[in-house]
Amino acid sequence: METLPKIRRISKGATSQPLGARLMPDEKATVERHAAKEQRSRAWFLRFLILRGLAEYEREIALHQ
Repeated sequence: METLPKIRRISKGATSQPLGARLMPDEKATVERHAAKEQRSRAWFLRFLILRGLAEYEREIALHQ
């Protein structure tokens, strides 16, 4: 019998420990609406926003040094 490759839910190297964030109900609804529009999970969309925000934050820091 052939062994199938293991399917990963998270990208290689990503932490498997969730991080909590508190959102107001309207913010949560906005995140859920955009995630659904992109046909992505809420977790994927929040990770996308965090990575995008971090990149922008680091660009701003570099400009002010």
